[in-house]
Amino acid sequence: MNNKTPLILLTALVTACGGRDALLGRKQSDPAPVTVKVLTAGKSAAGVSTGYVGTVQAEDETTLRSPSDGTLIELKAKEGRPVRKGEVLAVVESQTLRNAWTAAKATLDQAEDAFRRVSMVHEGGAVTEIEYMNVKSKVEQARASEAAAWSALEKCNVKSPIDGVVEKIWCTKSMELIPGEPLMRIVNLGELSIAFSVPEAELSRCNVGDAAVVSIPALGMEVDGRVQSKGVTASALSRSYDCTAAISGKPGGLMPGMVCKVFLGTDREDSTIVIPASAVMTDMEGRYVWTVDGNGVVGKKRIRVGGYSYSGISVADGLEEGEMVIIEGRRKVSSGMKVEVQK
Repeated sequence: MNNKTPLILLTALVTACGGRDALLGRKQSDPAPVTVKVLTAGKSAAGVSTGYVGTVQAEDETTLRSPSDGTLIELKAKEGRPVRKGEVLAVVESQTLRNAWTAAKATLDQAEDAFRRVSMVHEGGAVTEIEYMNVKSKVEQARASEAAAWSALEKCNVKSPIDGVVEKIWCTKSMELIPGEPLMRIVNLGELSIAFSVPEAELSRCNVGDAAVVSIPALGMEVDGRVQSKGVTASALSRSYDCTAAISGKPGGLMPGMVCKVFLGTDREDSTIVIPASAVMTDMEGRYVWTVDGNGVVGKKRIRVGGYSYSGISVADGLEEGEMVIIEGRRKVSSGMKVEVQK
């Protein structure tokens, strides 16, 4: 065997195990530790709430409909425009109602003329009292019919029954209408409430008068409220009950249809550890969080969730107060890993 062979094999072995640095006696540099952001677990009095998805709704709203068949000859309303009670928002030209009023008016004119003639001769005793009363009765009937026909025709001037805002318009000018066809919806933004559904298994937690906190993501705010009504009949499909919550004050920018979250039970004095929902992970064995000890070493802690609140998830078991929970960078770590902590 060539005397150089052992040296070549040794060099190859050293190179495979550590490369040039190992051959020269230098240590390889360790990779930079992963940086994670942590939150020190602490107790909160708001940790026992139960959250439900809700929708902002107007307490007072109405849909205006076409009073008859006809043509929409004037549309004065615009979506988003404030309106006053009694304001004319649309005008429908109904030939059917106009003809009915014209006929009723002609009948009334004829009956009144006949009554004047009968009244003149009645004073002279030329007609009996029965004949006189019969003609008088026809006049009264004709007046009632004319008044009813005029009232129906007058309703073709579609007016707002409430103060509010035009939320939606379904019609356009010159549109041919049928009786009862929706024209527009008016809502009163001064009285808003939150509609939400509660599963039947949790209905006992919701009672009229209970305190609530309403989170409105679109406005980035939370407002206090109270349960206003509690449903008595469950939905056949979802087995949930429709409830409403009244809110305190009039938050600026709050509009019907906005999605929100209703949290109940926030007036309880219980305290529990609350962590962000984003910190909780799930695997085949259940829920867990990543924690970091005082030496910067990562560990997995199994937890049991106790409930939800507007500030996060309450932990019923598995986590101690003061432990550091990873809230950012949790997908880059594993048990036993050394990390750099950023609070």
